[in-house]
Amino acid sequence: MHNVIRSMTGFGRGIVESEQTKVTCEIKALNGRYFDAEIRLPKYLSELDPLIRKLLSEKLTRGTITVAYHIKNESDNNLNQEIRINIPLAKQYLKALRDIETDLETTLSDPLREVLKVPDVLGLGEKEVSTELKDAIIEATKIAAEKLDGYRKDEGQATGKQLGEYIHQISNELILVENLEGDRREALRERVYGNVLEHVGENNVDENRLEQEILIYLDKWDISEEKQRLNQHIKYFIDTLKLEPTGRKLQFISQEMGREINTLGVKSNYFLMQQSVVKMKETLEHIKEQVLNIV
Repeated sequence: MHNVIRSMTGFGRGIVESEQTKVTCEIKALNGRYFDAEIRLPKYLSELDPLIRKLLSEKLTRGTITVAYHIKNESDNNLNQEIRINIPLAKQYLKALRDIETDLETTLSDPLREVLKVPDVLGLGEKEVSTELKDAIIEATKIAAEKLDGYRKDEGQATGKQLGEYIHQISNELILVENLEGDRREALRERVYGNVLEHVGENNVDENRLEQEILIYLDKWDISEEKQRLNQHIKYFIDTLKLEPTGRKLQFISQEMGREINTLGVKSNYFLMQQSVVKMKETLEHIKEQVLNIV
């Protein structure tokens, strides 16, 4: 089964309207290792936060998410919102003010006005929210999340295509490295042989012993295992891209590819190969940048 690649960035807007209500939800998504949502709801709608958070985490999976709402509700003017008065607290403050007047032998101009300024003496109770408004908010959120997901799919498709091109470039460079292996071994052999002759002299060389030493030297710089493992990582990356394109898994595979490419660069000891290694490193950096933006 071929799964769809999703980018982590995107934007979605959902609008739900009725005769008295209009709810607009806007969701922005940026890169993030985990799901992290900032939901900007009015305080009187805070009870919806857990439900919205669960909805988004299931739909969007990963990313730094910002959710903003604009709510226009014509019925707000008709809502019965309780005015809350804390009479016992007001009496305590008023008594304290009277005591101050007595102790300081002064008269306050408007003690009641001062009492009403005290926090928690006078305030609004909980706002009554209709089921219709709650449902509209949830529906607008679902629409915005769907549009964001669609945006992520479109961007992810382009990212997947680009990743395929990059991994193909690395594969081509590895083929070039493999084709250079014969020339590299011969160049290393000639280098060792030339160094020995320079310091010892041709007449003093034990050919059999020298050949053994050259084979040991060539074995030390053998890169066959690195090439094989890099080939396996490339195939695994391509298969993962087709079957289960998760950003974290592609990141791990990219790291393993980087280790093999670095070792190739160290052990190749041959300029033409090292040129290909540099190109592979450059391409791998592009892959790592793109993979960071996959869900």
